[in-house]
Amino acid sequence: MVAEEDSQAEAHLEIGNMLKLKQDEISKIENQIKDFEFKTGTELLLVLTNQSDPYPGASLRFGFIVTFLVLLMTSYYIEFTHQFLWPVMFFITFLFFTWLGHFPFFKKMALSHLEMKRECKEKALEYFHTLGTNQVTHKTTVMIMISLLEKKIEVLIDEKIKEKIHQQDLDELIQVMSHHFKKSNFHEGISLSIEELERKILKSFSGKVLDSTSDLLSNTIHFKLN
Repeated sequence: MVAEEDSQAEAHLEIGNMLKLKQDEISKIENQIKDFEFKTGTELLLVLTNQSDPYPGASLRFGFIVTFLVLLMTSYYIEFTHQFLWPVMFFITFLFFTWLGHFPFFKKMALSHLEMKRECKEKALEYFHTLGTNQVTHKTTVMIMISLLEKKIEVLIDEKIKEKIHQQDLDELIQVMSHHFKKSNFHEGISLSIEELERKILKSFSGKVLDSTSDLLSNTIHFKLN
């Protein structure tokens, strides 16, 4: 339990710093989540994660490709007089660039758009169920997941909300956030997207989705390190 709390605190600090979110801004967002749930009768999960997957294959791809290119150029200027030098140099250089490929800046160079899109969707579904729908009996949960490495935003909604809120509405929320995130206005982007989602739900359902929905899930932001 202590280890889990320490992990949460570490994730809170690291991701909060990455997004330049101050503690008072985090508190404002969490109060907004609580207010949103009271007004709409829905549960809202906000998940901020550093990445959707460790992508070990990307680090290996980066290491192999860069090593091959570096040694190819090197061999043009330097002659390997002993046969064993080439594999030894390849192995040492590969280890170095594979290690370098673990850093986000270099790792992204070896990632494809489809790979990132797939992993973000899978991670969003995982969080949606483990943090949300598996813990409640109603079908009125909404989740916003922001994955920093991939710069992806996923918005998932439960069955009851899907009756009147469509993918086009969710895409508009993502556009609101993306617009502000590009300017590094993370607090404003998150806050405005929650306001817009609240407006859409209240308008579509002419009020609360369910009058009897209880506040069963945590109203705090979920910080996750992967």
